[in-house]
Amino acid sequence: MKTDYMTSDEKPIKSIINELLNTYRLTGKIDELKIWSNWGEIVGTIIAKNTKKLQLKGTTLKIYVESAPLKNELIFHRTVLIEKINLYFNKQVVNEIQIM
Repeated sequence: MKTDYMTSDEKPIKSIINELLNTYRLTGKIDELKIWSNWGEIVGTIIAKNTKKLQLKGTTLKIYVESAPLKNELIFHRTVLIEKINLYFNKQVVNEIQIM
Protein backbone atom coordinates (compact mmCIF):
# COMPACT_ATOMS: atom_id res chain seq x y z
CA MET A 1 0.00 0.00 0.00
CA LYS A 2 1.42 3.37 -1.07
CA THR A 3 1.20 6.36 1.26
CA ASP A 4 1.48 10.02 0.28
CA TYR A 5 2.93 11.38 3.51
CA MET A 6 6.52 11.90 4.59
CA THR A 7 8.15 10.53 7.69
CA SER A 8 9.89 12.91 10.10
CA ASP A 9 13.34 12.40 8.53
CA GLU A 10 12.22 12.99 4.94
CA LYS A 11 12.33 16.37 3.22
CA PRO A 12 10.70 17.61 0.03
CA ILE A 13 13.05 17.49 -2.96
CA LYS A 14 12.70 21.27 -3.41
CA SER A 15 14.17 21.97 0.03
CA ILE A 16 17.01 19.50 -0.58
CA ILE A 17 17.90 21.16 -3.88
CA ASN A 18 17.77 24.62 -2.26
CA GLU A 19 20.06 23.43 0.54
CA LEU A 20 22.55 22.09 -2.02
CA LEU A 21 22.47 25.33 -4.03
CA ASN A 22 23.08 27.37 -0.89
CA THR A 23 25.79 25.03 0.43
CA TYR A 24 27.76 25.14 -2.83
CA ARG A 25 26.99 28.85 -3.36
CA LEU A 26 25.30 28.24 -6.70
CA THR A 27 22.21 30.38 -6.11
CA GLY A 28 23.90 33.45 -7.65
CA LYS A 29 24.92 31.52 -10.77
CA ILE A 30 21.39 30.18 -11.17
CA ASP A 31 20.02 33.74 -10.88
CA GLU A 32 22.61 34.95 -13.42
CA LEU A 33 21.55 32.25 -15.88
CA LYS A 34 17.89 33.13 -15.36
CA ILE A 35 18.59 36.81 -16.04
CA TRP A 36 20.60 35.99 -19.18
CA SER A 37 17.95 33.53 -20.43
CA ASN A 38 15.19 36.11 -20.03
CA TRP A 39 17.24 39.21 -20.86
CA GLY A 40 15.34 39.90 -24.11
CA GLU A 41 12.00 39.83 -22.31
CA ILE A 42 13.28 42.04 -19.49
CA VAL A 43 14.99 44.80 -21.51
CA GLY A 44 13.79 44.31 -25.08
CA THR A 45 15.45 42.91 -28.18
CA ILE A 46 17.60 45.92 -29.12
CA ILE A 47 19.37 46.06 -25.77
CA ALA A 48 19.56 42.25 -25.58
CA LYS A 49 21.20 42.00 -29.01
CA ASN A 50 23.81 44.57 -28.04
CA THR A 51 24.62 43.03 -24.66
CA LYS A 52 27.82 41.01 -24.83
CA LYS A 53 27.87 39.54 -21.33
CA LEU A 54 26.09 39.65 -17.97
CA GLN A 55 27.76 38.87 -14.69
CA LEU A 56 26.05 38.71 -11.29
CA LYS A 57 28.31 39.10 -8.26
CA GLY A 58 26.22 39.02 -5.12
CA THR A 59 23.49 41.53 -5.89
CA THR A 60 25.57 43.58 -8.35
CA LEU A 61 24.86 42.98 -12.03
CA LYS A 62 27.61 43.89 -14.50
CA ILE A 63 26.34 44.51 -18.03
CA TYR A 64 28.91 44.48 -20.80
CA VAL A 65 28.08 46.46 -23.95
CA GLU A 66 30.26 47.78 -26.78
CA SER A 67 28.08 50.65 -27.95
CA ALA A 68 28.89 53.95 -26.22
CA PRO A 69 25.42 55.47 -26.79
CA LEU A 70 23.76 52.33 -25.41
CA LYS A 71 26.13 52.37 -22.45
CA ASN A 72 25.09 55.96 -21.66
CA GLU A 73 21.39 55.07 -21.96
CA LEU A 74 21.80 52.10 -19.62
CA ILE A 75 23.69 54.21 -17.09
CA PHE A 76 20.89 56.78 -17.21
CA HIS A 77 18.18 54.11 -16.74
CA ARG A 78 19.98 51.99 -14.15
CA THR A 79 17.22 52.29 -11.55
CA VAL A 80 14.54 51.28 -14.05
CA LEU A 81 16.59 48.21 -15.05
CA ILE A 82 16.94 47.13 -11.42
CA GLU A 83 13.18 47.47 -10.92
CA LYS A 84 12.42 45.52 -14.12
CA ILE A 85 14.73 42.65 -13.21
CA ASN A 86 13.44 42.34 -9.65
CA LEU A 87 9.83 42.65 -10.78
CA TYR A 88 10.37 39.97 -13.42
CA PHE A 89 11.64 37.51 -10.80
CA ASN A 90 9.33 38.67 -7.99
CA LYS A 91 12.29 38.88 -5.62
CA GLN A 92 15.28 41.10 -4.87
CA VAL A 93 17.96 39.74 -7.21
CA VAL A 94 19.79 42.95 -8.14
CA ASN A 95 20.53 46.00 -5.98
CA GLU A 96 23.19 47.64 -8.13
CA ILE A 97 24.09 47.71 -11.83
CA GLN A 98 27.49 48.46 -13.34
CA ILE A 99 27.70 49.16 -17.05
CA MET A 100 30.98 48.03 -18.55
